[in-house]
Amino acid sequence: MIVRSLSALHDAGGDEERLANQFAVRWHGSDWVLAEDHWERLVSKFLRTKEMEGLTAKDALRDSEQRALNFLMVHLGLQRSTCPMCRLTFD
Repeated sequence: MIVRSLSALHDAGGDEERLANQFAVRWHGSDWVLAEDHWERLVSKFLRTKEMEGLTAKDALRDSEQRALNFLMVHLGLQRSTCPMCRLTFD
């Protein structure tokens, strides 16, 4: 199982495309490699939560991706100017 890439999210269009652009272009200065790393780390954080216990690997991964997307959409709505993973690095 592999986390959907930011490129795949971008290609999906709509909110996912907007999120991928925000994440890679604005928050990471168009450094798609760093943005991808932070995206995967964020999904991994959700994957390691208690709510994922008992789910199949596929279901846990997809649920974690959706939770990460929802979290980032809220983050965007709050008009945050930095990636939450970058903030963890510096806080």
